[in-house]
Amino acid sequence: MFLTVSLPKVKRQRYEVVPWRDFFAQTESVLTPRQKRKINALLAGATAAYVLRLEPASAAGIADRIVSAFNPLIELVQGVSYPVAFLMICGSFLLIMVGQRSKGLAMLKWASVGYIGLQFAPAIMQILVSVGKAMMAK
Repeated sequence: MFLTVSLPKVKRQRYEVVPWRDFFAQTESVLTPRQKRKINALLAGATAAYVLRLEPASAAGIADRIVSAFNPLIELVQGVSYPVAFLMICGSFLLIMVGQRSKGLAMLKWASVGYIGLQFAPAIMQILVSVGKAMMAK
């Protein structure tokens, strides 16, 4: 005795492909190019007036707050740099093992330079900031 099972037929769904330009053509700005230029000029003027009005002491305080705001990101990048450099160094030794000595040594060199650079990047930026502050004081 045989049991027959009939499977339901699966219909292929049809997709309509909308060209990129046609999709975004509907969301055009209501501003004319002249109005856009005027708004940009007003915003630039207001920003320049605000920046020029700042006192150097408050500007230095803002700069310190901005630098301290990026500390978590800097620590994250430095933390990720160790495993990435480790993987790159392991890969470079594998390339040396399979006979591609020049590619392996190049990868080893650049992984080392990148890791050291990422570890010294905050110190280099502090040096640049102190040079900038010294130049502003003169």
